Amino acid sequence: MKRENQNINLMTDFAFKRFFGTEPYKKNLIHFLNAVLPPYIGPVQDLTYLPTEQLGTNDTNKRLVFDVLCANPKNNHIIVEMQKASQEFFKDRVIAYSSRHISESLEVGDRKYSFPKVITIALLDFEIPELKESDKFIQHVMLKDDENKIFSDKMSFLLIDLTKFATEINFKQLSEESQKWCYVIKNMWRLKEGDIPKEETIFRELFENCKISKLNAMEKQEYEKSVLEYEDVKDAMEYHHRMGKAEGFNEGYEKGIEKGIEKGLEEGREEGRKMTLIHTAKKLLSIGISIKDIAEVTGLPEEEVKLYAH
Repeated sequence: MKRENQNINLMTDFAFKRFFGTEPYKKNLIHFLNAVLPPYIGPVQDLTYLPTEQLGTNDTNKRLVFDVLCANPKNNHIIVEMQKASQEFFKDRVIAYSSRHISESLEVGDRKYSFPKVITIALLDFEIPELKESDKFIQHVMLKDDENKIFSDKMSFLLIDLTKFATEINFKQLSEESQKWCYVIKNMWRLKEGDIPKEETIFRELFENCKISKLNAMEKQEYEKSVLEYEDVKDAMEYHHRMGKAEGFNEGYEKGIEKGIEKGLEEGREEGRKMTLIHTAKKLLSIGISIKDIAEVTGLPEEEVKLYAH
């Protein structure tokens, strides 16, 4: 990814959590949710941020960390996740995250199971197979029976395909707010002055706030680390797909991992080498790479890599 422009990449962890998961920028999240959620839970007037880390009830439970977790005044809980690369068990992961949050919401002795409605929004930087041949970019999933009747609306999923918003599309050509948000999230770091009309107040303000020059020294350091993580994962997976077609799945997969890691390490400053390794290990764990493979390509001990899996 070339970084000749001066805007922040909203696809990185640092940027996405900053501009959608913090109080100073809460209106961004509310505006985005109102662009995609009204058909399912109605308009969002306000929201409260909830703790994003859930440790589980015992030592054997996997530690979960959401990108953004919030609740509206009706106590509907909304999980928002950014997924940069496809993985074999992605759908299982989304279900597991939602189910775990529901489980954590139950109170001891509650025999009515009065847990909140949970809707998970997954922003995906890879194609959704079910929408590949369609103009649609949002897939809504609910629990239904064989006759397509709703079994329960307590858990649902909104999968959003960001790959349908390439740079060739002009922001000014988009008519729906949901389209505009997806385009801006996908392409913010590429946008230039004049790309967003002045009357598009929320998007213009976000554009101005996303200038790298507005970050302080510590924030810039955190952002650069986040960019390296993003590039590591994207390079590894893109190389994997290319090599997988030419040489077979397993060989392409392994070479993709190695190339992505090596590129990230070469670009990283020497003083931040260990931190980059740790961040890279965590990202590769999140997309399903084995502990053994991560240890081999990063040089970190397997025991240390295991610590980052919990």
